[in-house]
This record gives sequence, structure tokens and C-alpha cells, in this order.
Amino acid sequence: MARKSRKESAAVTPAAAEVKGYKTAIYVRLSREDERKIASESVENQMEFLKDFVEKDSSLVLTGEYVDRHVTGTKFDRPEFNRMIADIRSGKINCVVVKDLSRLGRNYLEAGDYIEKIFPFFGVRFIAVTDNYDSLTSNPTEDGLVVPLKNLINEAYAKDISKKICTSFENQFKQGIFFATTAAYGYKKDPEDPHMVLVDEDVKDIVVRIFTEYTGGKSLNQIARDLNNDGIPAPSVYWQEKDVIHKQKYSSVWENKQIRNLLLNPIYIGDVQIAKTQKCYYKGITSAIKRDDGYYVENHHEAIIDRDTFQRAQEMMEVKRAEYFSTRGKYEGIQNNRESIFRGVLYCGHCGKKMNIYRRTVKLVNGVGHYSTYVCRRSANNNLNDPPKNVKADDLDALVLKLIQQHIAVYVDAKDRLKKLNRAPAASVKKAELQKKMTDLEAMQNKINNFIKNLYEDFADGVFTEDDYLEMKAGYIAELDAVSAEIGEVQRAIDLYAADYAGDEKMAAAFAKYIGVESISRELVTTFIKKITCYSKTRFEVEYTFGDELQELLELVEQRGADVG
Repeated sequence: MARKSRKESAAVTPAAAEVKGYKTAIYVRLSREDERKIASESVENQMEFLKDFVEKDSSLVLTGEYVDRHVTGTKFDRPEFNRMIADIRSGKINCVVVKDLSRLGRNYLEAGDYIEKIFPFFGVRFIAVTDNYDSLTSNPTEDGLVVPLKNLINEAYAKDISKKICTSFENQFKQGIFFATTAAYGYKKDPEDPHMVLVDEDVKDIVVRIFTEYTGGKSLNQIARDLNNDGIPAPSVYWQEKDVIHKQKYSSVWENKQIRNLLLNPIYIGDVQIAKTQKCYYKGITSAIKRDDGYYVENHHEAIIDRDTFQRAQEMMEVKRAEYFSTRGKYEGIQNNRESIFRGVLYCGHCGKKMNIYRRTVKLVNGVGHYSTYVCRRSANNNLNDPPKNVKADDLDALVLKLIQQHIAVYVDAKDRLKKLNRAPAASVKKAELQKKMTDLEAMQNKINNFIKNLYEDFADGVFTEDDYLEMKAGYIAELDAVSAEIGEVQRAIDLYAADYAGDEKMAAAFAKYIGVESISRELVTTFIKKITCYSKTRFEVEYTFGDELQELLELVEQRGADVG
């Protein structure tokens, strides 16, 4: 087909853009207090109301539903709200509809940030139906004052509700009313009274056994080890079997800390300590904190342990605690402050838990001495399945330093060999071939770009129909993508022939910094070690931070030697 003159060609009118509705999210939030006070505010009613609103507005297309049930509006860290924000970031949502501003949140500052900054930044339209607010049609002069005022009122309402709830709880605490999500081990919730507990006859004897053995002279570790060896399920396992909890919150085996907490709990003599923590939004306390005061209620429920036995256990624990702190590391003002340089890196090979440093200061004939070891505290309680591990810190320091030095030596050798190979005449020939290939590919890339440009000019002149243009353009784009990908591969291959190439940049910088290192440090460990797994005093597995990158460098050296050596 002959090319038409641009002067003679008729104007090409683009097809009218398809009008698409806003990808709309319905967000519903309801706190426990809202649900108790106003039945009409139920999640179901809110959802039905908002769906009806979206359905009647032709500019909105329902794309997602997000419901936070029994969640306070004073904080924005909510599961469904976070999911909605993630969908906004990914482009799935560009409009949010709520029943009113309080459903978005009752925190004045954060709610304002979302309405005035965050939603506009992501190009999100925000609608609060019953407050007659729509960011698309809002009047900045009027709504700029009204919306913040409503948010401020919502926050004041939340604080007022918080104060009433906290006051109500305090009054119930004074009356000895007990609150607990789950009962302590040895008890179960009374199905007829949520504020009362009953003795759990299935494990009552285990509680008695623990108190009896401890007051009889057994250590916490011995008690835990014997319980594990006898196949007695740990509390978390037992609660899962009884369907009290549905996820593992605690250890799956008995540990000395569980035994200690059990021995300290006055619930076993029929008493309860109420309100040990506090959380009151109106006081500015948004997360649970320990409180100095509280309410102690005696004879609240049936006891498992008599008071004399319980008191004897407390006295014995106090003696043990005093002995521990007297030998923990203080002699004449000297204390073992050795840094735990392997914290978060050293793991037990049997239970998979982190190993901890154990510091001691001892009195010697000629003065004071320190020693430190890394231990798996669980192995002391479960030695049948988890052999004891007691690794001297000095020995582990020396071993890991030696391994890192060897690791660095391997890298330096590989780097030097590659540098030598890249300077060989045969390598220069290979590099020149790659550079010529790169020149050819860049020429092809420019040629395809010109084709695409000319193709558009022909389309604008009416030489091609829109369908023909789009089909041919798609073909050129596919060719361009393939050429661009090949250019990237060739450039990477050329980079590998650089005379100073030393592997991955981050890896090269780390190794260069520590060449010739002579002492161990926390920084050295975290730079080169990802994980150390300990199976015994002499058996370890080490996972290096740059293990994969170093392996790639070694493989490159081997391949380069075969190519140009």
C-alpha cells in the first residue's frame, strides 16, 4: 500500500477511552464495646449498608471486603486494615468506603494522616457515607475543618469509653472478680462461671508432684528432666490436646522456667493476684504494662497445695536465688561481663533453639577468675532426646576465628587466580568477542526502536489500521525485549572479564575489610556467619553469609581456567 501524504490524510480519532469504575474496598470495623452498645452497628448490618451504597453508585465497582471484628479503633495495626493497605499499595484498590469516619479509626492524628496524606498519595478516593464525606467532591474550605473536628470527637469518645471500661474493671477487681483467658495448669475454667476456676483432676497430681519433689530437695532441672523422661506432656501440649489453645505458645517440653513459674503462682493455694498489668487508652497506655499495685484475693477457689508446703517452696527458692546472685559474678566488685558474640547465631542441633552464654566468676587461690560457656538450657531438662552441650566460649571463639580466616583465605586465593586468568591473552580475545557482540546487539536495539517509531508515524498517517499497528508493534516489542535481555547477559559476561573483578560487590567489600584479621568480634561473626548449629562440644555445622556468592566465584575461576588456561 502506497504511503499517503500527511497533508492529504484524514485525522485519526482515537477510540473513546473505556470508562471504568473505581476499584472499591468496603472496610468494616467493630469493637466489642460498639457491638454491646448498638446492635445496629453489627458487622453484618454495616456490610449490607455499604454494599447497597456501592451497588447504587455507578462509579464504584466492589473489589474487596475487609472486616476487623472486635478490634479497637484507637490503633491502626489491624489485620484486615493492613491487608487493605497492602492491596492499595499493589494497585488492586483505589477507593475505600466506610460507614462513617469512626469506622476508619478513633485516633485523631492517625485518622487525619490517612485521609489527608496517605490516601491522596496513593490516589485513593475515600468515602464516609453517613458523614457525607467524599474526597472526590469534598470542599477543602468546609471539610478541612469539619473532618478533623469529627475525628477529634471520635477520639474523645474512645477515651471516654476506655475510662468507663477501666473504671468498671477496677470496681470488679476490688470485688475479687477474676479474669483469665485460660486457667493455670492444674485448673480449668468453670463452664458455669467465667470468673471461677475448677481443679483439673487430670493433672492435679502433677502439680502436687512438682511441689513435693522441689520441697524434697530436687532441683528445677531434675524435676523437668524427670517429667520429660516419664512422658508427661508439657502444659502447652496438654492444652492443645484439650483444645484449650490452638497454637503452640510455649515450649513443647518441660523446662525449669515453667517449673519455677508454677512454684511461684499463689493460685495453687486458692489465691489469685488480679490486675498485674494495665492497659487504658484514656491514660495514654495503649499496650499492656506491669503495674506496681494490684489486688490479691485469698481463698478465691479450691486449693491444690496447702499453704505450709507453698510457703516452704517460696523460702527454698529465695535461698537458691540468693545463692545464685552471690556467685553469679561479684567478687570484690569484679563481674564477668563477657560479650555474647554468638547471640542469635548459635543454635542447638537437636531442639533447634538458640544457645545462650552462661557467665561465671569464681574465687581462685590467687584471686578471681572468669569462665563462660554456651549452653542449650533445654538439654538440661530433656537429656534423653537432647544431649547436654556445654561449649567453652574461648574454644568456640578460637574455632570460629580459624574457620573465618580459612574462609577469607579461600576467597583471596580465588580472587587472585581470577585476576591472573583475566589478564591472559586468551581472555582478552574472549572479551573482545563479547564487546563486538555487544556492539551488534546495540545496533539491533536501535534499529528496532526506529522501526517502532516509523510504524507509529505510518499509523498516524493512516497507512495502517489500529489493529495492524498494534499487532506489528507487539511483534517489535517482543524482539526488543529479547535483544535487551541478551544485552544484559553479554554485559554481565564482559564484567566478569574485568581485570579487577572480585565477585559480588557486597561480598568483595566484606572480605577486603577483614583480610588479615587476627581476633574474633561480634561484628566479624555477624558479617561472615549466618548460623552455627551445635550437636556436641566438637561437632558443629556452619552456614556462611556469603556461602553462595563464594561458590559462584570458585565456579567462575574453574570455568575461566578451562576457557583461557
